[in-house]
Amino acid sequence: MSIAILLKRSLPGSKSSIAGHIERGERIAQAIQQRFGISEPHQWQAKHLRWVLERWASEKSEVTRYDYWRTVRVLAAALGKWQDWRPHLRGEWCRGGAGGRKPKISNSDLC
Repeated sequence: MSIAILLKRSLPGSKSSIAGHIERGERIAQAIQQRFGISEPHQWQAKHLRWVLERWASEKSEVTRYDYWRTVRVLAAALGKWQDWRPHLRGEWCRGGAGGRKPKISNSDLC
């Protein structure tokens, strides 16, 4: 199943927001494919997404890493794994950086 199909089925929001998650999701999928040889998102484990956040996205800006973390969260939820994987995906990337609109839910619910 492609990332686009997976996210379009489960992600509400504007077209541009969904498109951003799809683009980042496809980059994440490509990185996991290259590093681990896993091409099917349903075969991913929390360790694969943690590697993306810790290593692959490590040289990106704080705000960009936060965007990738948001997409990882959406992917995990679309796969039905967010509640199980949530403790394993905590890290410095969930803080979001300075500026922007305040979240509608508390940060403790996010990380």
